[in-house]
Amino acid sequence: MAEMEGKGLDFERYALNKLFKKLVRRHGIRNVLELPAKGEKAMPSIYSVAFGEAGCDVSLVNAEPKSSWAWEELGYPVSHLSCDDLDHTGLQENSWDLVWNFMQLSQHATQEALLREMVRLSRGYVMFIGVNRFNPGFFSHRTCHRIFDVPWNHGDVRFMSPFFVKRYFKERGLQIIRAGVVDCPPYPDSLGFRDMRLHRMNVDLNKIDWDSRTIHWMKAGSYPPKIKLLHLAEQLPLPWRIKLIYAHLFWVLAKK
Repeated sequence: MAEMEGKGLDFERYALNKLFKKLVRRHGIRNVLELPAKGEKAMPSIYSVAFGEAGCDVSLVNAEPKSSWAWEELGYPVSHLSCDDLDHTGLQENSWDLVWNFMQLSQHATQEALLREMVRLSRGYVMFIGVNRFNPGFFSHRTCHRIFDVPWNHGDVRFMSPFFVKRYFKERGLQIIRAGVVDCPPYPDSLGFRDMRLHRMNVDLNKIDWDSRTIHWMKAGSYPPKIKLLHLAEQLPLPWRIKLIYAHLFWVLAKK
């Protein structure tokens, strides 16, 4: 039986989809590369579907074949690229308006080399989306790992701060265009208990069979009213630094 994404992910994906469409409109993005296109305790290789919905040409590096059904279900064209070495992909430089990933920069063994490759492949923008370490749920999640004696496997915690990522990008010659928060419902981020259950499965979570309510909602062109209501709350006109208290994710968009 397929593992259904958690209900918190339903809203996360809705909020990310709204953000991606806004970025496409504001910055004239026409083609996108997700490098690499993995998942984070979620169905892999579908973070970029909103770019496809917005009419962008989407390319995914090292996407999981088991997730291809989602793209077929929605009817969005997508290119699958296979790269043995993410630091030296061999792909043509200056080929995509936006090169981005979700949490992968924080988990990569050679972060500087991966960022350098992202910059090389982009002709315009580079973006990173990370978990917000200032949300109370982050501390709970870290505590769960300690209590259950499960090694922390979610990446370098420095990359879970927008302030560090902005500084990291600037020091490497990138111009920060915008930074902000996304996925800001009025409840804490993942507390870690579901995470422990997934860890105990003792499998590569990118390789299991996943299902996502988001894909079915996108195909139907209709989301539950609760999801839309939560997103209205996210749009409160507060400075994003204040929203860090309850935001689940942050994003940093830079220009090469």
